[in-house]
Amino acid sequence: MSRSSLRKRDESFWKRLSALQLLVRHRAEGQAGPWTTRRVGMSLEFAEYREYYPGDDFRYVDWNLYGRLDRLFVKVFHREENIPVYVLIDTSQSMSVGEKLSYAGELAGALSYIGLKDMNRVGVFAFARALVQGVPARSGLSHLQKILSFLEGLQPNDRTSLSTALEEFSKLPVRRGLVVVLSDMLDPAGYEQGLFHLLIKRHEIALVQILAPEDLEPPIHEVARLVDSEGLGEFSVSAGAVARYRQRLLQYEHGLETFCRTHQIRHKVLSAARPLERALFEDLRGVLFV
Repeated sequence: MSRSSLRKRDESFWKRLSALQLLVRHRAEGQAGPWTTRRVGMSLEFAEYREYYPGDDFRYVDWNLYGRLDRLFVKVFHREENIPVYVLIDTSQSMSVGEKLSYAGELAGALSYIGLKDMNRVGVFAFARALVQGVPARSGLSHLQKILSFLEGLQPNDRTSLSTALEEFSKLPVRRGLVVVLSDMLDPAGYEQGLFHLLIKRHEIALVQILAPEDLEPPIHEVARLVDSEGLGEFSVSAGAVARYRQRLLQYEHGLETFCRTHQIRHKVLSAARPLERALFEDLRGVLFV
């Protein structure tokens, strides 16, 4: 990848980016995370009452309620905690089509900044046939420079194996958090098993599918010879084959969207030709950001 144009952005871009916050929808008992955790007496925001259990702190007993009901209740508060954010970026050969890898890299850099400025721990990992390399999750804006340098060094390589790569990530000794997958999702072997591995570990998942204009509308009007980007050989492609491809792509996208909706995975398709700022401030609102 060439040197990220994120470093060339002016101050107004970063100020606008600072207004975005990560969107995380889940809540969990006693678990630090992007979600709100519910613990007795550990926040400023009152949530509810629950019955007193031996060992609860008497400071949080509501004595007025005890006077009315003759039963002990404690106040439960919401506490918002920072959580780890893991960005997984596809560096397989299919990402070399158009500007997909470069676009994914810039999106990963912007996402990392948004997470870090809110004091989340952010890590970035590359994958292709397997999990290749990565920058472990750390907090603090000084960590951004290491992430950007890592992203600028990425090159497309090897074939895709989403299932293998995501399974390998799920086995890393990391805390449960928000996993953002940046990929074209073009793996003939499928994506279901890999995503299931993340779900089993109770990660929250956001899938941003990045496609090149050539993926969406192949510029073929007669017969053409194409070379598969992941080394599967050469093919003769006719206009009729392109029409069938478009139909298959629609079916594939419908299946992926249905799978994501069923399993509460957020999913958004982006064209690599889409201006980055419009993707960040428009398309990904409600998907990655509030």
